[in-house]
Amino acid sequence: MKKWSMYLQRTLCAMLVMALMGAGVLSGGTNAKAHSLSQSTVYYDSDGVLYKVSGDGSNPTEVLFDFEGEDLVAAGSYLYYTPSPTSTTLLRISNDGSSETAETFASDVINYYTDNGFLYYLNSKGSIYRVNGNQDASSSTKIADKADPNHPLLFVTKGRVYYNTLVNGKTWVASKASNGTGAVRNLVQGAVESRFFANFGKNELQLMVNTNPNERIYSTNAIVMYKVNYNTGKGTPVNAKTKLDVNSVYSGGWSNNLYVYNKGIKLDSNKDYNYSTGKAYALTTSGKTFQLHSKSVRDVSSLGSDKVVILDVDKKAYAKTVTSSKVSKTTNLNLSNVTYVINQMMNAKPEIAYISGNNGLYAVNTSLKVSKIAGEEWDTFHLRDDVPGIFYIHAKDQFRLYYSKANGTGQKALSDFFLDNILLITSN
Repeated sequence: MKKWSMYLQRTLCAMLVMALMGAGVLSGGTNAKAHSLSQSTVYYDSDGVLYKVSGDGSNPTEVLFDFEGEDLVAAGSYLYYTPSPTSTTLLRISNDGSSETAETFASDVINYYTDNGFLYYLNSKGSIYRVNGNQDASSSTKIADKADPNHPLLFVTKGRVYYNTLVNGKTWVASKASNGTGAVRNLVQGAVESRFFANFGKNELQLMVNTNPNERIYSTNAIVMYKVNYNTGKGTPVNAKTKLDVNSVYSGGWSNNLYVYNKGIKLDSNKDYNYSTGKAYALTTSGKTFQLHSKSVRDVSSLGSDKVVILDVDKKAYAKTVTSSKVSKTTNLNLSNVTYVINQMMNAKPEIAYISGNNGLYAVNTSLKVSKIAGEEWDTFHLRDDVPGIFYIHAKDQFRLYYSKANGTGQKALSDFFLDNILLITSN
């Protein structure tokens, strides 16, 4: 699946969820407030050059002439990234364009994360380090050890770092104060296999835990939802006696405090999900389950406080209004051949859902009004919570960077030349 990246190209890998289980990275922080476009920065690359521009189109800057990298994140006045998807070398450059070349910040890095100006990184020996983003690696502090390098989860929220650890040779989900103080809180034996399986609820963290992570056929009933106290890291299982099938869960996704899964889904001869089998159900944080849709769903997101936006097996889009743990209304959004949906949080509320496919790029507001942002001419889009609107590559205007409001108005070109990719959006 995808949600952590907030990024999409036209050709979305059907098993992107598996890629996100590796060293995919994303800036952290859960206390964001809405920013104006002038308070945001878009980083993009063009023909091996890294550029940045303010979200309103002002202050275009060449950041690095010879750039090749993946998983760009920001901490302090620096940008951190790896030279390739499989590299364990963590590089960094200044974000103001003063770096002539990238410097090696750390080696043997298998996962990293940024939160509130700090960089966190995990090595293959199972050690987790933290450093102020403006400082050198020599100032790094080890905050945890015994992390499981085979399940390299790493994220930070509300002052705690979450990771998979090894206890007597077994994988456990664990957390600890993000500054390294205090004891480790071991939550449950098993693994959270990607940040995609974490949901940052208003009052609690919710995790989908694979209690049998070393079983790779993914045909077992092994997934348990946990509700976790933000302050202490102490968790409570939701469905310990009725574990969910791994394939059902891994083909689904979060919507507000619900987890949507495809009950009865099967794998095809290529070991991909066969969405023609199964039906969509939802698990609530109180342990209740109910049928959400009569068919399997390819993707899911939340909208407002009570709506689930789904893209089903037929690549059609619907909004499900959920009341008292059941579907009270189904709204056909009248979109076809769509394959991806993601929401945008504004002031901690999912105010817009963006839906994309071969025919165009669309936005849906909480009143379920659909606005067309671009037709077949879009190529790639990127967004960030609390930065209004969306940024995309305009394929029929020399692949330039464009901005659009969520209602499809205010479209503006932000670059004079073509883009290879939109890499990162930050709030200044």
